[in-house]
Amino acid sequence: MLRYLACAATAFMFAAPAQAALQTYDWTFTGGFLGLESGSPFDGMLQGTFTVDDVNADGKFDKAELQALSYNGKNYPTCDGCSISRFSWMPGSAPEFSIYFRRETSEYYSSESLTTGQSYGFSSGSYSGGEPYIAGGRWTSDVTYKVSAVPEPQTWLMLGAGLLAIGAAVRRRKAA
Repeated sequence: MLRYLACAATAFMFAAPAQAALQTYDWTFTGGFLGLESGSPFDGMLQGTFTVDDVNADGKFDKAELQALSYNGKNYPTCDGCSISRFSWMPGSAPEFSIYFRRETSEYYSSESLTTGQSYGFSSGSYSGGEPYIAGGRWTSDVTYKVSAVPEPQTWLMLGAGLLAIGAAVRRRKAA
């Protein structure tokens, strides 16, 4: 009996920190957008990742609990020229955020923005002439979302350790 209690206490001790760990999710918005320039419908896909830490343990995540938000190769909390004006997400719902990026040199400029539920856009150009590049889309009711958890290395390690323990127990029983 004491052995079972010790095993349960050890399992709880390893499981408790896993609940407090950062959680990373992939996000995707797909479906019907309207072109910013043309107003014509098109199927598009926007995707990235975000990492959150449920500091207040309420199951909802806001901008203060956001650790990383990646889109188009940029991590918005840390990249130069990037900003996040809002973020909120609750599992089972679409993430809501508004991000903006702008980089400018003496020769060119580049910007992008994404406000979920409203629009996204890209623009770039050269100060030495030429036509600027502008692209993007507006949200329609046909846009769908998907958020899925990204397994962390600790999860795989715990699974492997559990499988090894089960294998050892089976082998021990066969030997007895």
